[in-house]
Amino acid sequence: MGFMGLARNELVIVAVLLAGTLLAVLNQTLLSPALPAIMAGLQVDATTVQWLTSGYSLVEAVVIPLSAFLIGRFSTRQLFITGLSLFTAGSFLAAIAPHFGVLLLGRVLQAVCTGMVMPMVMTVILLVIPREKRGQAMGVIGLIIGFAPAVGPSVAGLLVDSVGWRALFVIVTVLSVAVLLLAVKVLRNYGSFERSKFDPLSVILSSVGLVCLLYGLSTFSSGDNLALTGVLVVVGIVVTGLYVRRQFKLPEPMLKIDILKTRKYAITVAIVVLIQVSLMGTGVITPLYIQGVRGYSATASGVAMLPGALIGAALGLVAGRLFDRYGVRRVAIPGFAVTLVGAAGLVALGIDTDIVIISLIYTVLTAGLQFAMTPINTWGLNSLDNRVLQHAQGLSNTLNQVAASFGTALLVSVSAFGPALAPGADSQVQAYTGYHLAFCTTAALLAVAFLVIVFFVRGDKARAAAADGAQERADAAGHAQGASATWETAHVGHVKSTAAWRADSLEVGYKELTVRHAMTTDPAYVTTDATMRDVVRLLAATETSGVPVIDEHRRVVGFVSDGDVASYLGRNESSLFDATLNLYRFADDDEPQARLARMLDLSVMDMATRHVIAVEADDSLDEACHMLAAKRIKKVPVVEDGVLVGSLSRRNIVQAVAAGL
Repeated sequence: MGFMGLARNELVIVAVLLAGTLLAVLNQTLLSPALPAIMAGLQVDATTVQWLTSGYSLVEAVVIPLSAFLIGRFSTRQLFITGLSLFTAGSFLAAIAPHFGVLLLGRVLQAVCTGMVMPMVMTVILLVIPREKRGQAMGVIGLIIGFAPAVGPSVAGLLVDSVGWRALFVIVTVLSVAVLLLAVKVLRNYGSFERSKFDPLSVILSSVGLVCLLYGLSTFSSGDNLALTGVLVVVGIVVTGLYVRRQFKLPEPMLKIDILKTRKYAITVAIVVLIQVSLMGTGVITPLYIQGVRGYSATASGVAMLPGALIGAALGLVAGRLFDRYGVRRVAIPGFAVTLVGAAGLVALGIDTDIVIISLIYTVLTAGLQFAMTPINTWGLNSLDNRVLQHAQGLSNTLNQVAASFGTALLVSVSAFGPALAPGADSQVQAYTGYHLAFCTTAALLAVAFLVIVFFVRGDKARAAAADGAQERADAAGHAQGASATWETAHVGHVKSTAAWRADSLEVGYKELTVRHAMTTDPAYVTTDATMRDVVRLLAATETSGVPVIDEHRRVVGFVSDGDVASYLGRNESSLFDATLNLYRFADDDEPQARLARMLDLSVMDMATRHVIAVEADDSLDEACHMLAAKRIKKVPVVEDGVLVGSLSRRNIVQAVAAGL
């Protein structure tokens, strides 16, 4: 196993997907420095040119809620290649655009790709990465998502000044062609996602609702007609509410909003929304303060905020690694404590604070936020079944966009109260008063988020002790060779088969024996929501070598054995970046006890094989013997139409043969 516990083929998949993600994220912020040059080159005003950014966000917001449907309907390869093809076409159109309409069309195509591909990339990466390595994976993704916007505007500014704005789209086109060709050559399908039906009314409601809401919020602080803006926001909230209500009523919703009923995920969403509101709003207010109050240039404000973005992105990677080892609380709480120090620093900024101090305070704030965000996000996603991860990504991305727009509108609107609070002061003091009030609002929001973390975010041991789910029940005593160990759990049990006849009760020859004659008719099993703790207890109590994993329809979807347990507990090493360079080399865990504790808290589907070898109840026993010998396996589940009805082991076969002697 290589980086993040991945095999070589899985590492290739992740690398290609991350390359596409880097392009999409970079493209979102690349254009801002080029807007004045585009205005001059295509003869458009500021009101028109802003649609290149606001239109991009609106199109992306319309597509993102459809991402769960698209992921279920199309394969990984189909969706990624189609999306990147649209992105490449849009980049090319923008590069050669003879007038503004063509340029805007190119940006729309890019936004469609971002909206449909980004949630899919996140979902597939989370499925590829073992659950115990997800913190590290989220850190890598955070590094890319944080690094690209940080350096993008600076690079874009240099290109615009030296070559021209079209060079941005030429470079993006070349890079996207390279990633597209790589995807066509090496990308393979991964994961089997639940299909959902297309519901036209849901699409209309989500599109209209989100466009009205996001456009209303984005123009709240700058629009001339506040009444119209208010109407748009209200209409957006009402229509979006109707969309949510419809998803709860549909037998097969396009977006499973009911995943918010999962307590841990709902807590994560609430925290992340508060963080997003604060982070995006502060990202707008801070440069306004630097330029409007302190009198520095736009370039100086960008340089002052750059260290925070870069250091924060890097710390997200470190935080993910620490989360995998120590859990959520021991990483998130210290990270957020640092965040509150940064927030207090913002509140303490004066009218004449030096820009170096401003940069330091902003760096502390963003570094703390990124350090806390990675473990909290991973903790919430780990609470969900893998089958709904695509819905979680669609929902989270949509809420993040709304939170970003709301945060900007909120803090800019709060800062507008400066003249009212200091009516007799000069314009500089009035501006400072408004920005100070906005920073106080940020600190209050972050304090609320910190309290939510302290009181509601619990580690694995606390979650196991809490009465968060159903009490464990079901007794495993008395099964499989008279095992006497007992315990209670909601995730394990025994199937009662309809098969009622065995070889020892029938006068049949060996050639006539079927699997049904020899199989165990009450096999032990675990469900997909079981943990490895449940599995270990079941294997010990039943003295069996392995058990099948069944879904809610009692269909076999996996198999986990004592060999899987032994393999996990064996020591291995992985390198954080590149084993050939020997950079940042870590042992997965020097303490066997820690390795065991981590394994016990894994979901069974993180360790179970999904390529299950099974036999039908009416198959010939002779053929089953050949299969067991050829595959060198001890035990297989027995199914009828995919449904578990028994198990067949080497011991069962010996007993069946002995009964006929």
